[in-house]
Amino acid sequence: MKITVELVPDQAGGNPAQVEIYFDREGLEYLMKYLSKLKKAGDHCHFMTEAWGMYDLSEDIQKEGNSLVHHLRVTLIEEP
Repeated sequence: MKITVELVPDQAGGNPAQVEIYFDREGLEYLMKYLSKLKKAGDHCHFMTEAWGMYDLSEDIQKEGNSLVHHLRVTLIEEP
């Protein structure tokens, strides 16, 4: 299974301007399984690399020049 979250620097090479998420088929199924459990506002799930104590996210950068994200938190918010 592979899920990698990366930050893409802006065109000037400064602050990250974009987030990219890469995954294989097994990673897609894993993400869908956990995201489908979010039912009410405030429900959330965490995905982390091994360096941060979990094994959800890969530490293999997929695109040269990007920075690795070690922790992704996904939260369901209230609808207006």
